[in-house]
Order: sequence, then structure tokens, then C-alpha cells
Amino acid sequence: MISVDLNEGIVLAAWATALCVLAGTTAAWLWFSHAEPASPSIKQGVRLYQVNPGKDDSNTDIDIIAIHGLDTKSPDTWTWRAQNPKENVNWLADPQMLPSMVGAARIFTCNWPADLLQPSDLVQKRIEEYALILFDAIDRELSVAGGAGRECRRVFFIASCLGGIVLAKALVDAGDKYLSLRKATCGIVFLATPFRGTSFRDVAALAEPGLKFWASIQGREVTKLLGEVKGSTFNLETLVRDFTGLCLDKDHHYLVFTFYEKGKTSLPLKVLPWVPRFFRQEKQLVDENSATLDIVQKPLPLDRRHVMMNKFNGPGCADYKTVAGKIQEFLGKIREGTPLMQADVWIRTKHYTPDNLTIERLSGDALPMDQCYINLAIIEQHQFEGDSKTQSSPFSLSARLKVERVNKNMQVELPTLFGPRRRDAVETNPRRILIRGRAGVGKTTLCKKIVHEFTHGTWGQWKELFDRILWVPLRNLKLEERRQARYRFVDLFNHEYFSDASSPALASALSDTLESTKGSRILFLLDGLDEVSQDLGDGSAMFRFLKKLLDQPNVIITSRPSGKLPPGLKAIDIELETIGFYPDQVNEYLERVLTPEETNGIQSFLSDRPLVQDLVRIPVQLDAFGFTWNEGMTKLDTMTAVYQAIEGGLWKKDVLRLGKRDDGTLLTKDLIQDFEPPVINSLVKDEICFLEGFAFTGLHNDVIDFESRHQYAICTHFSPRITVPAKTLPHLSFLRTSNLSPKKKAQGTRSYHFLHLTYQEYFAARYFVRQWQAGEPLKCLVLSNEKLEELRTIDFLRKHKYTARYDIFWRFVAGLLDAKGNVEEFFMAIEDTPRDLLGLTHQRLVMHCLSETSMETPLRGSLENNLREWLLYECEFTSQPQLASEVEFPERSLADALQETPPDVKMRILRSLTKRPTFPSSIVKIMISWLGVDRPEDSKAEVLRILKDCEYRSARGLSDDLLTTVVKLALHKNGGSSVRMAAMEVLKAQPSISDERLTAMMELALCKDEDEYVRSTAMDVLEAQPSISDERLTAMMELALCKDEDEYVRRTAMYVLKAQPSISDERLTAVMELALCREENNYVRETAMDVLKVQPSISNERLTALVELAFSRNEDRSVRLAAMYVLKAQPSISDERLTAVMELALCREENNYVRKTAMDVLKVQPSISNERLTALVELAFSRNEDRFVRLTAFRILRNRFSILDEYFTRVVALLDDKNDYIREAALKLLRAQPSIPDEYLTAVVGLLKDKEFFVRWDALKVLEAQPSISDERLTAMMELALCKDEDEYVRRTAMYVLKAQPSISDERLTAMMELALCKDEGEHVKEAALRVLQAQPSISDEYLTAVVALLKDVHESVRLAALEILQAQPCLSDEHLKAVVPLLEDVLDDVRKAALEILQGYKEFYRTLFNGPSAGSLLKIFFSRSFKEQCSWYVEDGALCVNAPDGIRNVSIDDMETFRDIVEKSRPWGYPSMAGEEM
Repeated sequence: MISVDLNEGIVLAAWATALCVLAGTTAAWLWFSHAEPASPSIKQGVRLYQVNPGKDDSNTDIDIIAIHGLDTKSPDTWTWRAQNPKENVNWLADPQMLPSMVGAARIFTCNWPADLLQPSDLVQKRIEEYALILFDAIDRELSVAGGAGRECRRVFFIASCLGGIVLAKALVDAGDKYLSLRKATCGIVFLATPFRGTSFRDVAALAEPGLKFWASIQGREVTKLLGEVKGSTFNLETLVRDFTGLCLDKDHHYLVFTFYEKGKTSLPLKVLPWVPRFFRQEKQLVDENSATLDIVQKPLPLDRRHVMMNKFNGPGCADYKTVAGKIQEFLGKIREGTPLMQADVWIRTKHYTPDNLTIERLSGDALPMDQCYINLAIIEQHQFEGDSKTQSSPFSLSARLKVERVNKNMQVELPTLFGPRRRDAVETNPRRILIRGRAGVGKTTLCKKIVHEFTHGTWGQWKELFDRILWVPLRNLKLEERRQARYRFVDLFNHEYFSDASSPALASALSDTLESTKGSRILFLLDGLDEVSQDLGDGSAMFRFLKKLLDQPNVIITSRPSGKLPPGLKAIDIELETIGFYPDQVNEYLERVLTPEETNGIQSFLSDRPLVQDLVRIPVQLDAFGFTWNEGMTKLDTMTAVYQAIEGGLWKKDVLRLGKRDDGTLLTKDLIQDFEPPVINSLVKDEICFLEGFAFTGLHNDVIDFESRHQYAICTHFSPRITVPAKTLPHLSFLRTSNLSPKKKAQGTRSYHFLHLTYQEYFAARYFVRQWQAGEPLKCLVLSNEKLEELRTIDFLRKHKYTARYDIFWRFVAGLLDAKGNVEEFFMAIEDTPRDLLGLTHQRLVMHCLSETSMETPLRGSLENNLREWLLYECEFTSQPQLASEVEFPERSLADALQETPPDVKMRILRSLTKRPTFPSSIVKIMISWLGVDRPEDSKAEVLRILKDCEYRSARGLSDDLLTTVVKLALHKNGGSSVRMAAMEVLKAQPSISDERLTAMMELALCKDEDEYVRSTAMDVLEAQPSISDERLTAMMELALCKDEDEYVRRTAMYVLKAQPSISDERLTAVMELALCREENNYVRETAMDVLKVQPSISNERLTALVELAFSRNEDRSVRLAAMYVLKAQPSISDERLTAVMELALCREENNYVRKTAMDVLKVQPSISNERLTALVELAFSRNEDRFVRLTAFRILRNRFSILDEYFTRVVALLDDKNDYIREAALKLLRAQPSIPDEYLTAVVGLLKDKEFFVRWDALKVLEAQPSISDERLTAMMELALCKDEDEYVRRTAMYVLKAQPSISDERLTAMMELALCKDEGEHVKEAALRVLQAQPSISDEYLTAVVALLKDVHESVRLAALEILQAQPCLSDEHLKAVVPLLEDVLDDVRKAALEILQGYKEFYRTLFNGPSAGSLLKIFFSRSFKEQCSWYVEDGALCVNAPDGIRNVSIDDMETFRDIVEKSRPWGYPSMAGEEM
């Protein structure tokens, strides 16, 4: 507020000016001699002080912050002073005053630097800057004081005098950084705030000269804030208008009230008590008009002078009661909130409770949220599929479990999920996201993590984008209570969140907000698409509601891989997949939850078991593994044995949870600790039978979630002693339940699923083995109708041994039978008919099952020999064999294959091994022998390159034996440079290297007798290390500074320095001197600046030197450019330096490359002032400028410059520029505009005839971006497309413009068809014409006949386009289908695949193909697919079964003998002949 002292100073100055300078000086001296010392805020900045101790964030809900005015400080400004200082009263702190009336609220005073006189050696702050530092400090200090609950707290301000102006400015200018604080603000009480200035502006104007005079005597300046009290200014009016608008914004509605003074103030009287009444000038300092906002209908007066507006002498003070009563009233309203606020609070406190968001370990302990997630990897699917170097075999266990090892640069961090992302060369901001993941891989954790972090405000970007997250388990839509004729969002909200709330208005408020904002600020977390997408009928009301829910603008949809989006939805922006932990995260998890001894034991165990390494990357598997580690895990080698040990450990836990007794005695942990597995199994016999039936029935029905009706049906047939599943299931550690409401829990209607799909497969395998050994049939219960059929185990094996989803099930069957000692019979049954006629799927089944067994019999030898033969055949058939890449491939078969094959096949097999996490020990020995001295140099180099590639897969690196061999090769001077450098590339790729080996590399780098490239490569190894000792860095520094050294070596030494996380200031100084030294080699200087460029910050002194270097025309151009690149890399550049860079860019006397680089510096700035943009516009439009300079200016403008009307004419004028590239740049500038006035598009159409094809192409892209194109312009497109003299690329683009139109006339379609049929036309033009036809909703029979004719076109892409048109047709005749059949033999795989997809859609016609010559063509297609997918053909009951990922098709074969002959003749040359293939 404006204090008494300030008022006195103003009047003293005014009188001094009016009467005489001497009197004014004397008066100023009188004021300042009594002034208080400078406020601590000058030295300490903005600080909050809590004045009601004992209140913290755990027992309070609102923070009250009191902000003082000009030239005052807290607590003085809030204190009423009595004659006896002990009787002073601070109404904010006195327990009997405001603290007693505000309930659960904390009260703070806020000190800010409001001194009247400011230091003269500093540039004074503007009101915008005061506002900024005010909010920055409040936001920071409240975050510290508020802890984890900061985002849930609300803020109420009390603002006195000019403090209210600064606060209003802070709220208006809050921006994204302080948006959370602005949103948290709920109310403000203003005490005599001069919204329209003070009434003493005339006196203030006279006072200023005297104040300035007195300030100058003290070497200080008068604060610029004094200008805010001179009266209503334009800036003040703008601020009031903006603040009023903010208060009325429904998203930031504030409760606001203003108080104004009724007392009069005489400033002259304060200085000269004897002054006559006539000269006292008594008036209100801030009158009603100035202290009132238009939005406050009935402001209240206080009977006191201005200086006393924030001071009250006790609880009985009438004015205090008025102010405190209004604050109490507002706090009541804030706590009650609007219905929408109440809804948000209810969801946050009643639904998103700590209990509901807890992640519970199998031990029963809860993991803190910051530990349970540990950066679960979320990988973009299209990247995942495209990385062939790191992608393992699609048939491997890791691929089936979706835990393949991938590069971390493919990871999508959860906090940045909604950040900008480039896709198809276009930057997008994803808002509709689909995340797939298998059970147990972390989808539930993902949802809980998202809700937890959002409600706690951890991820700032999410809070900026969304006001609330609504987590909706989609499975709940299937509940009977929701089957309504018309289900609405208000019903969803009532059911999901407010069923226990007393007010129905909460759901309505949330629904109204969703409708009024069109969901723009609500993020829906839609959990479990797979659990509902196939269960709701297409025509049902709930299905229609589901589509509406999935179509919201902001959604995260989670689903298991089987979930399918309904057709007709808005496009998904990005599709991701959760894939579990990375290997280093497994170690981190273990270290956090287990003892060091247990962690070391598990890490040692995992190091030699790749299969188990993959398993524990699944979070629930890792938890189970850690929990049961002490159950004898250390001696286990197979996946089945590990699951048996986990099963035993968890049953020990569940025996206690189930309350089991032995001879009437309740069992305890100590009693069962030493029980053997058979004893434990006898105690839970009924539960085991139930889980086996549960699992097998689910696998048979392809069901993962078991509803209550399923549970009772399964109990009846598999474990009748369990009569009430709801009492047993919650106590089984192998199961998890969906998160339904407590009401559903009480009713016993929860659905359950296994911890992970592999547990379901394991218990299903247990049931199969039990029935197999007992010779009993399998009970196959159909859940849809609860009918039971019995099937012999051998028949079930024959039917499903090649079905992809049974792969892990059969592994467990083999492992369980092996443990019982009778697995050989099972393998004989696998080898028996029916056999896979394609071959590979059968071999993979054998390989996977063998990996789970320890049997050593002649049968195993025969099976492994078959696998070796198939591996060698695969190497001949494809360049990328998959069999050897799977860790299950027998080591003996692999070693034999590597020893007896030609060198090229050896390398092919070896390269496939790089997709494994580790090399088998026997293969390591073979590889070491291949790196021997007597081996050819090119062969050794190839082996080393393969070893380097394998580092993309392994977190541990190569074995020590291999590394020793590699180091020897690197150091061997006569070994050939290519081998030595390849060896060092292997070392470079290691995650870590021993100190001894690093020393060897260091010596090699420093050895002047060595080849310069060998030395540089040795330094590359050093550069790749996460850190290097100070001694070695010193050696690198000396090498870099040594002028006698080779230039290439010196530069490489600096790259080692560049790679370090930090460099000492001393070394940076040396690098800087090197960069500035004109006597140095320019390339060395440039490299020195590269080192500077990557530093997180560069001192102001060094930046100044670099700027001078960049501007020095006497320097070499490349050095100047390098200096500017350092500037470009800085996170921010001062305005002064940006001005200098701008001048350099505009200077015509400068070298054009220098100017262009200067503009590159401007280009990376987050914002460019309008003044500079205008200068760049003039530069770009100037025809007298260099072409490249102009083009660079255009590139800067392209994404920053919205063309105004006056500029459109100038841009269009550039379309006639003589320079081709300028015309192109003008078009690109137009392309960046959201819309172009129609009159200017005519000029663009004119460029469709430009002599340069790239100009014509850009013109087309401009037209393509327009929402609609006139018929006249479409005609121009048509002419361009049909013009044979035109560039092919331009013609195709013209057709893509046509393709994008909602409809095309028959005349133009006919022209497109003729173009496609024209034999003289090029392949890509014909394809583009067909794509235009393909985009049409329907085509006539005439066109369809013409398309069928194109199936014989000589061009592959034309045939493929024709097939895709046919594929889109609702119905094709047999004649059309017959025309497709020959394409099953096409040379192009995509053509064959498209032809097959068309034919498979016509079941009867498709089946006839197997009874004719086309069966051979189909076999070749499926045989080729079997190398990439799980495909098999086998004969069962006289019919051919075609088992593929899209299902099993049974085809009747009329003549089996003829069919057999066709199969034999159609198999590729060299196909391995195996026993047991009789059909």
C-alpha cells in the first residue's frame, strides 16, 4: 500500500517545487530522516511467511496470501500500532482475529521488493517484471510448503493498494508456466487498490522532481511503480479490462470483492502541522471510483483513512468484522464450490483414493508409486516393427510375450506422451492414443500411474492440456444395470463415480461441461477395449455409446492385443505397446525391493538363462520371481521348472490366506516352511483342480477374463467341492480381479483373470498332463452355452499342436511330462500324423518343446538332426534365417551347422545369432577359432562386424574370452588395419570395458608410430565410454593441443573431450584459446568450437569472444561459421547479441554463407520479434538480394509468418520471379498458410505450367491443401495429369489432388480409366490413375471389367493397385475371381498376398482352388509365409486344415492322391525330406 511516509514524501516534493527548491529539499530531508530502513525484500526478493503456525498441508485446504503495497513491508503494514508496543495487533496473525474465522486455512504474508527508492546501478523493473517475480516465488514456495498435495489446494489473496495492481498483472500474464497457480486462485479481496489511479495525481506530478532530487543525493532512483498512482493510464485501463475478462472466464472464475476508504487524507498536514486549513487539501487518496471494479456490484466502504485500510485494532472493530466477514463468506463458497468443482473433488478424494491406486506386490506389500512403474517402456509399433536389426524372431518367446529387446531411443516417455511428434514428415500433437499390452505387462500400473501423477500435478504439460482425467474401466459397460435403451454420459458418470454421492447434480455438471466444451479439456482413460469390443452387439444402445466414448477428442485407450476398434471411428493419432522392463530396470527393481544378497543371487542366475531373462521383464513375473526366489530356484534351467518353483512358493502363501488346517490345527508360516511340494499340493488339491479347469477352459474358449457365471460353471465340472468361488478366488495369488466398486465386491460379481497369460497356460498344461497320464479325456466346456464335450488328449494334440496361441502351452506340457519322466511318448505323438506339410511350424514346435526337456535319447538326436537340416535349408531359401536366432534352437545342432557349411552360410547363421541376448558357450569357442591368426582378413573382419551388431541386443556385452581375443586383434600391428579397426568398433560398442583394456586403447591412441586412422579409432573407443579418468582426459587434452601431431588425431582427441558429461573450466579455457588462435589449423579450430557447442552453458566472456570471432571479416569463413554454430546451440541468446546477428544477416557486404548462417541462428530461436520478422520479410522479398540469402529468410518465415492481406500481393508477385527457387519458396510460404484467398489461387494455378517440375509440384501441393477446389481448377489438374509431355512426378501429384476430392465427374473418371489402360503410359502414372478410381465410393461394372484387365499389366505396382480396387468391392463374380487366381504366382510378394486375401473372402470359390492346379500356387505362398508367420497345412479326417494367424480353415479334398502329388511337386528345391509326413 502507499504508506504515510510515501505520502509525506510526495507532498514535501510538491511544496518544494511550488515554493522553492530549498524548502523542498528540507522537507524531503525531514521525511527520509524518519523513514524505515530498506525492506529486506530488496535483498531477499519475494518471500512468503506463514503467520498461523501449526497449520500444514496435511490439515489445511486453502492458502491465504496477503500482499502489501508500495514502500511498505510485512508484518508492519498489517499491524495496528498502540501506544504500548506490546499491545500492537496484527489481524492476520492474532489467534482471536482472522485465524479464528478461516477454519482449515494457512495464512501467509508476502513480502516483495516494493521500496520507493531503488538502487541506481540496476535497470529498474517494470510492473510486468514485478508481477513475474511475484508469481514465480509464490508458486515455488507454495510447492515446497504444499508437498504432494499442492495441486489440490486453492489460493485466496488479500491485496492492499498497489499490491493489488501487481497481483492483477500477475494473474493476467500467468501464461503456461504459472497456469496451475492461476487455476488454484479462487478469490481476492482488494483493500483500496487504485484501479484507476489515486486522487493525488496533480500533487504527485509536482512531487516527482523533489523526490528525484532527494533520491539522487543518496545515489538512488525513484521506483517506476510510482507512475501507477498518477491516475488512470492506458496501461492501467488495459490491465483492468483484461483482469475483468479473466474473472468472468468460466474456466477461471474468481470471487472478487473491493473495499474503498471513506476517510480523508491530508498530505501537507503530515509534513507541516501548522499549515492553514485552506492548504491542507484533504481528500480520499483512493476514492470509490478508483477502488472499484465493474464486476463488483456493491463494494463496501470502510470508515478509515487510506493508511489504515489494512490495520484493525481488535476483534471488536466494526471495519474488521466487515472485511473478515467477507473473507469468511468467500471461503465458505470456495469450500462448497460449484457442482463441477464438487464433482472434481469427489472423484479425486472418493474415487482416486490411495487404496484404489495402490500397486500391491505378491507379498502383500504396497510399492510406492515412484518405484512400481520404473519407466515401463512404451514403444511406437511402427518403429518396433521396422527395426530389423534389433527385432528378434517373430516366433521367439520374447516376441510372443511382447518383451523384445529394443533400443531405448524408440521409447516414448509417458510424461511427453502428448508432446509434438513427427509422423510421415509432418509434426503432429497426438491426442487420441491406443496402447496395447498383454496381461501382466503393466497396463493397470500404467492407468494408476497416469491418474496418480495427474492428480498430483507431476506432469506439467498434462495439466496445461487437461482439467481432469476420467478413468473408465470399459468392462463395466457390460454390467446388467447399464443395459438401458438410451445410455448417456450422465449415466456413465453416475454409475462410475457418483453412485454413492448425495447430489445428482455432480454427474450433470460433469456431463454439461463435457458437452459445452466438446471434451476439449477432459482426458478419458478408457481401460480394457478388448474386454468389451467383442461382447456388445453392433446394433445395441451400449455399442453406440461405446463408439461415442471412443470418439472423444482426448483419449488413451488400453487394450490387450486382441482388442479391435469399432469401424467408423476418428483416426487414432498414435498406437503404442507396453512391453515391460528393460534389463537395467529389472536390476533396479530388484535392488529396491530385495536384499543385496537376494539381488546378487538372482542376477547371477539370470545371466546364463536367456529364456528366464525374457520372462522377468514382465513386471508381475519379476515380482513373482523375487517373492519365490528362496524356493530352490538356483538349480532350475527351464521355464517349466521356474514356474513350478513359483507355484510352490505361492501355494505356501495361499495355504495361510485360505485358512487351511492340518488335523484341525490352523497352519502357520513356521509350520509349513519345510513342507515338500506334494504335502502343500494335498492341502490345496481342490484349489489346484479349480485353477486347472479355470485355465484350460479359458484357453479352449480363448477367454482371459472370467465372469461370475463362468466361475460357477467351471467349479461344477472341475472342482465341485468349491461351491462359492467368490469366497476362494480372492485368496489365490495366481489371480487378479478387475477394479469394480465395493458394491460389486459385496455381491460377489467380480471378474477374474490370471496374473499373466503364461500362468493360465501353465495351469492348463497341468490339467492336460494330468489327463494324459491318467488316460482320461479332457473336459471341454463351451462357456457361451455351458455345454460340455469330452475329447481325448491325443485328439486335442492333433487338433491344436500347430495353433499359434497354444505354443507356450505345449512347452509347459513337454516340461511337466519331462519332470515326470515320460516325455518321449509325447514327442512321438507330435511326430505322428497329422504332420505340417509346410514343415517349419512343425520344427519350431519340436524345438520349443525340446528346450523344456532334459531327455537324452536317440529320439532327441534325430529331432535335433532334423532341426539342423531345416536350418541349412532356411539359409538357402532366405537371406535372414530365423531358426538359429531363437535361444531354444539346440546348441549341438547349431555347432554342427556352423562347422560343416560354406563361409557365406556360416556368416548368415552367425548374423542371425546377433538377435539373441547372448551367444552359447560352444559357439563362442568356434568364433574365437575363426578369429585366429591363420584365418583370412576379410573373414575375421566380417566376424567382428557381426559381434559389433550383437551389442544392440545385449546389456552385458560380450564374454570375457571373446573380448580378450578382440583386444589382441586390435593391438596386433600386422593384423591388417581393417581387422584392427573392426575390432575396436566391437570394443566401442561394449557397455563397459575394463580399466586394463582402456589403458591398452589409450596407449594405442598415443602411439605416434601407429597409423593415424587406427589411433583415431582407438580414441573412438575412449569417446564411447560413459566417463574417462582425469589422467586420461589430460592426455587427450595434451594430444589436442600438440601442434606437431596429425590434424586428424588432434581432432579425434577433442571429440573424446566433447563426449564427456562435463569439462573443467581450465580445459574449457584451453579449448577456447585453441578456437581463437589464428595460427592454428582451421579444422582444429572448428573442432574446438564443436567442443564448446555441446557444453550446457558458456560463460558470458566466452560468448562475447565467439561473437567477435563470428563478426571478424579477417577470420576464415569456416571458422566464423563454426563460431556462429556455437551461438546457435545456446539455449538462449541475449537481445543485444540477437540484434548483432540480425545486422550480420542483413549486411550486404558480408559473405553470403556467413549471412545464411546468421539467419540459421535466428531460425532456432523460440521467438522472433515482429521488428526482426518484418526485416526478414523485406530481405526475402528483395529482388536485389542473393538468392540463397533470400531462400534462408523464406525458410525462417515459413512457420512463423502468417501472411497478412497486404503481404499476399507481394508473395503472389514472387510467383513471377525469374529464379525458380524463389518461386518455389513463395509457394512453400503459401503452403504454410491456413487458408489462401481465392483470388490469389489463380496465380498458383498459373504455375502448373511452370518450366520447372518442382515448381509445378509445389503449386499442386498448395492446391491440394485447400479445402475445396473449383471446377475450373480441377480441369487444370486434369489437363496436367493427362499431358504426356509433363514430368511424371507432377502428373502423379495432379492425380493425387483429384483423388482427394469428395467426388469426381464420370467424364474425369473415364479419362482416368483410359489413362490406366494406355499401354504407352508409364507405370507410376497408370498406378496413380488407378488410385483415383480406388478413392471413389463405388465404380461401375464397366470400370470393374477394365480394372480386371489390368491384372495382366506388365507393371507390378499397376497389378497391385488393380487388386486393391477389387479388394474394396462388395462382391466379385466368379469370372473376376478366376482372373485373380493367376496372380497367386506373381513375382511380387505383395501382389500374391493381395490376391490371396481377395480369394479367401469367397469361401466356396477359395476351397475349389485346393482341388486343382492352384493348390501348388497356394502352397508356395503359405510356405513362404511360414518363414514369417505361424502357418501350417495338415490333413485331418480327410480334410485339409489351413492353420494361419487369421484362423483355421477346413477344406474338403476330393482326390487326396492328386493333392499329394501337387504338394510334392510344388515344394521348393532342396526341401528336407522328413519321416512321418504321410497324409
